[in-house]
Amino acid sequence: MNLIMNDSLIISIFTKGGFFVYPILLCSVIALTIFLKRFYLSSKDKIISRSLLIKISSYLDSNNYDKAIALCESDKTVFSKIAVLILINRNEDNNVIDSIVQDEGESQIHRLSKSNEILGSLSNISTLLGLLGTISGMITVFKVISTQTVVDPPSLAGGISEALYTTAFGLLVAIPSYIGYKYLNSRITNIAVELQEESKKLIGRIKG
Repeated sequence: MNLIMNDSLIISIFTKGGFFVYPILLCSVIALTIFLKRFYLSSKDKIISRSLLIKISSYLDSNNYDKAIALCESDKTVFSKIAVLILINRNEDNNVIDSIVQDEGESQIHRLSKSNEILGSLSNISTLLGLLGTISGMITVFKVISTQTVVDPPSLAGGISEALYTTAFGLLVAIPSYIGYKYLNSRITNIAVELQEESKKLIGRIKG
């Protein structure tokens, strides 16, 4: 029963919602695409590989820095990009290494968070498009009322309900988009902390 009602609501939105339903639909497609791509790129195996850390540690135990560097250069994870700079600049002063790590870390975090703000903007845009569609529909309803000497309440209520479909659809897109935006931002923050911790461990291992 609930499934039938949900299907009926979706059909009503597209048949009665008017022009503004389609820009909102486009926003939903773009938002979903951005979320899935950012989610994939920030997955655990794309950030730090535990097998990479074990192999680096093994090479450092035998002071085989060349193999450790070659390993990092061939690896595709985010941390490998930072680790290779630490290894190459291992003889530099700690402050120099810290500066290099910070610059590379910020670059990698910026790359991972790319398009996140667009996702947040799409949430706002969907809401505003829904509101604009409703206002447009209400204007139409009141124009009809102004031309009638006798107002039919059921017809008036039906016209208003149709105008509200775009707001409903806008919120259906905006709320998940905003949740996805906040989730990805939190995920990126945690990644930044983890990269910093692993970088400090590697520097401490080399300098210790």
